[in-house]
Amino acid sequence: MTPRAQDQLERLLLALPLLAEDTELSLAVLAEKVGTTVNTLLSDLQALTTRQQDVAGFVESVELYLGPSSVGARTTHFRRPMRLTRAELAALDLGLGMLLHERPIEERAAVILARRKLRDATVSPPSTVTQGVTTRAPEAPVPPINAEAVPDALLQQFGRLMQAQEERRAVRLAYQRADADTGETRVVHPWAIVRVQQHTYVVAWCTAVTAVRVFRLDRIQHVELDGAVFEVPLDFDLDRVLRDGRIFSGERPDDELVVRYAPPVARWVAEREGVPLDADGSVTISWPLADDDWAVRHVLQYGVDVTVLEPARIRHAVVERLEAMQSAASP
Repeated sequence: MTPRAQDQLERLLLALPLLAEDTELSLAVLAEKVGTTVNTLLSDLQALTTRQQDVAGFVESVELYLGPSSVGARTTHFRRPMRLTRAELAALDLGLGMLLHERPIEERAAVILARRKLRDATVSPPSTVTQGVTTRAPEAPVPPINAEAVPDALLQQFGRLMQAQEERRAVRLAYQRADADTGETRVVHPWAIVRVQQHTYVVAWCTAVTAVRVFRLDRIQHVELDGAVFEVPLDFDLDRVLRDGRIFSGERPDDELVVRYAPPVARWVAEREGVPLDADGSVTISWPLADDDWAVRHVLQYGVDVTVLEPARIRHAVVERLEAMQSAASP
């Protein structure tokens, strides 16, 4: 392909998606968007439609309508640019950046690699293509690919927990609950380690309460391997601990969130959870509670149509969150 033909193809690949999106465009506007002159654009479009020796029954895949000062197109092809637009590239980079912070520690390397490959494949679209000379738009500085540094202590704890789970060894850990001021020591058997939303949890048998408990990784202050070994029960079902991507096994045997939903939202909540409505049109549901932050978010999404009946600490936490939001919004 000659330089002139390559330039012409480049301009057409920039122009046709714009025509596919709009029924009709001014020649001047289209030429400006492509980065060329009106005369050059007309020459390109005429070259696309002027052919000789078409076979019988040939059907045009691209139909152009040229007016005195405008051009339109009808085609099932070229519905989008041949390259990702800058907005699409920015959206992908932003999405990968958010994913980088949300994924567990052991999965971040793959996200960083994908983000680097995306940036390496990114090129600026040409602003002009004329007579074999391509002038590209100035490139904006690329922000560095950074993720918040994971504390070494947290990495070590995660490594010991993974080792204990694989080797079926008990661990002694110092754990601080959300409502406690200090940590407490427990000996547990880590049956599973799961990622739920933005947190990593250890699903384990706690020898102190002789029951399954769930421990959030960032609340574990210290981990050391214990000499005891264990076997995971055959009837252990991780799905009983998780529901809709959330942890539903609390740190305390009777820890649950009791919420009354007012009639405006009760019908939908009752239908979703498969429970009957009360006589006044409301519904009261008890939720297993393992994460106070989740409980506060759950309550706030229903606004004035929800009332926390138990526990009291969640009511206080909701009030504190609302006061903090009000203070942040005040000038």
